[in-house]
Amino acid sequence: MKDSLLLLSSFIKKPKETGAVAPSSKFLTREIIKNIGFKEARNIIELGPGLGTFTKAILEKANPDSRLFCFEVNRKFCSHLNKNITDERLVVINASAEKISHSLKKFNVKKVDCVISGLPFLNFPEPKKQEILQEIKNSLSDNGKFILFQYTNGLSRLLESHFSKVDRKFIPLNIPFAFVYVCGK
Repeated sequence: MKDSLLLLSSFIKKPKETGAVAPSSKFLTREIIKNIGFKEARNIIELGPGLGTFTKAILEKANPDSRLFCFEVNRKFCSHLNKNITDERLVVINASAEKISHSLKKFNVKKVDCVISGLPFLNFPEPKKQEILQEIKNSLSDNGKFILFQYTNGLSRLLESHFSKVDRKFIPLNIPFAFVYVCGK
């Protein structure tokens, strides 16, 4: 319950930044996780991990030598992640998605295998959307995937302008219902 209150209070204070009023359901989490190629994935990024619903599920399935870089702008969420998830593979970065390349250089990482996102893209101004998507595309390996969820289906055209393959699936068992997009270069 405490986690839900932290998420709700963050949403009330900054709805365009937080984007969610409740933690993701197990159905949404399952759909996100099943699209990650864990056998090959060594470096994974999660954008906007919030309280770590996907983070925990990713770490359960990830290889022992994998790293999960979580980019989160909310300092309280960063503290929550560091306090509640003790895993040496987790790297919590208090920075926005526009800083992916810059931040990964500090860890000698040039490309990642997968980017997971819960960012509320439709809340962002157009230049910010474009900048974030370009950062994501530039950070992905040739066979890398960009997997995101949104509470609206109005993102296909924007994603198709950056990625050659975009698949979408509706997830009704989530509050609110969601769409999962899986994109490839």
